[in-house]
Amino acid sequence: MMSYERKQVQISAFIAEETKAALDRYVEATGLKKNRVIEEALQRHLAAIDEIPAQYIIETDVVVTPEGWQTIWEMIETEREPEPKLVQGWKDYYEFVRTDGKSLEDKLDLDLPAAEDECADGD
Repeated sequence: MMSYERKQVQISAFIAEETKAALDRYVEATGLKKNRVIEEALQRHLAAIDEIPAQYIIETDVVVTPEGWQTIWEMIETEREPEPKLVQGWKDYYEFVRTDGKSLEDKLDLDLPAAEDECADGD
C-alpha cells in the first residue's frame, strides 16, 4: 500500500506564553499532535480571510506613531465632558442590554448604571 505524504516544511514563530499553554492543554486533552492543530488552525484562518470581504476584517493590533500616541495621551488627560451624542449612545446601549438583552446582561454580569433621564427634554 502506497501512502501519500505531503512535502512538509518547518516554520518558526514566537507566540505568547498563554497561547502556548492553551495549545499544550488542548493537545493533551485531545491527543492530537501540535503540528496538526497548528496547520488546521492556520488553514482555517487563511480560508476565512479569502472568504470574508476585507472591509469586515478587524486587525488585532493597532500601530500608532509617536505623534499619534501623543495626541491620544493629550485627549486622555484633557478633562472635558463627553459629547451628548456619545452619552446618548451609551444610554441607548445600556437600555438595550436591560430590555432586549436581559440574558446577555446576566451572562456577562454587567454592572449597569441606573436608568436616568438626565438629558430628557423639559428639565
